[in-house]
Amino acid sequence: MVVKKGFGGFSNTPLDTVLRNMGVTTCVVAGVTTCVCVSTTVRGGVEYNYQMIVVNDAVAEVDRTTHEAELNTMARIFADVKTTDEVIEMLGSRR
Repeated sequence: MVVKKGFGGFSNTPLDTVLRNMGVTTCVVAGVTTCVCVSTTVRGGVEYNYQMIVVNDAVAEVDRTTHEAELNTMARIFADVKTTDEVIEMLGSRR
């Protein structure tokens, strides 16, 4: 288990080491809040050279406009933004 101590899952945690030891190259991200914790984790993952996927219907933000703007930013620069159904289909095709 990796305990997140701040805004991002990679900051001051062993997450990168754990994932690398498992051979992981792609991270699927869900959670709250879209423009803080989710975004910080996604950007951290990019800095460690992971392919990042954000599940747009599995993240949340207090303000809908802020939520949509952050998803657009992540899709433009940092991550593939997919629906839950799209991620499930992707995972099923990898078997």
